[in-house]
Amino acid sequence: MKHYSASFSIHLTLAQLVLAAIVLWMIFGDPVTNIANLFYSAGPAPWEEVDMVYYPDRRVPSVSESMPDLGSLEECRTWARQMAAQHDDRDLERGVYECRTAFVRLFSSRRVHRLSIK
Repeated sequence: MKHYSASFSIHLTLAQLVLAAIVLWMIFGDPVTNIANLFYSAGPAPWEEVDMVYYPDRRVPSVSESMPDLGSLEECRTWARQMAAQHDDRDLERGVYECRTAFVRLFSSRRVHRLSIK
């Protein structure tokens, strides 16, 4: 019959608690966003898409034009400048734009925006 020391059983219990916490975080939490916030707080993570939203008149936020799933932050900015030029606002004096980092939820088509960058 084997006897385990008390310290071994405590370590085993702590390891089980840590594993259970990680599993619960992965099931009920938002690990994708948490990891992106930790390592990519200033820009899009490699798995995120970049969406552009352009407001022709910054005083009227209910009117906007959008372009989903651009390749990068720079492409978003390029599209925004093109949209501003189409509205005769090359210097963005009237309009404003946002580049939003997004990923599509695994079990739905809902887009979740984590960051809004200019």
